Amino acid sequence: MELIFNLIIIFAILSLTFSALVGLRLAFKKETSNVLIGSSLITVVIGTMIVLISLKYNIPFADSIALVIFLCGVAGNIAFSKVIGGKYGNKQR
Repeated sequence: MELIFNLIIIFAILSLTFSALVGLRLAFKKETSNVLIGSSLITVVIGTMIVLISLKYNIPFADSIALVIFLCGVAGNIAFSKVIGGKYGNKQR
């Protein structure tokens, strides 16, 4: 049973690594929407990876760190959208 759990964790970490690479590629595109999607994907991947590692090594405070990363990622995306929307949103009206 321990072997199956370890294989599932390793597979999930590898899948999340590939997702992080996709998020990085999107984050470095020129369009604003791609940057927001990429940064949001990277936030979700890093938070999920921290939760998986905390399950594997029994780190009790890692869930709190992952929650803070999720909340900061959402707040950062909203702030970035407000700054960009405030700059370019008024010209279209």
